[in-house]
Amino acid sequence: MPIVKVAPIYPRRAQTRGITGFCIVTYTVTTTGAIRDPYVASETDCSPKGIFERASVKAALKFKYKPRVVDGEPIEVAGVQNKFTYELEGGRR
Repeated sequence: MPIVKVAPIYPRRAQTRGITGFCIVTYTVTTTGAIRDPYVASETDCSPKGIFERASVKAALKFKYKPRVVDGEPIEVAGVQNKFTYELEGGRR
C-alpha cells in the first residue's frame, strides 16, 4: 500500500524535444516500507528506450509504502512494479 509516491523529474532533453513515453520500474518493498534495488526489467519496459530510465528509478527510490504484514510481522515484497508516464502539458501543435 503506497503512502508516498513522488513524480519523476521530466528529463530536460526529452521535454525540449517534445518526447513522451513511459517506464516501468520493478523493486522490492522492505519491512520498513522503503524501496530497495529498483531496476528496469527489460528493454520493452521503457519507451522510448534510453530516455526515462534514470528519472524513473530515482523517483521510485523516494517512494514509501506501508509494509505488508503477515502474522503480525512486516515482510519484504519483491517484484512490485510502478509505471511512470511522461506526458507534456497541452500537447504539440
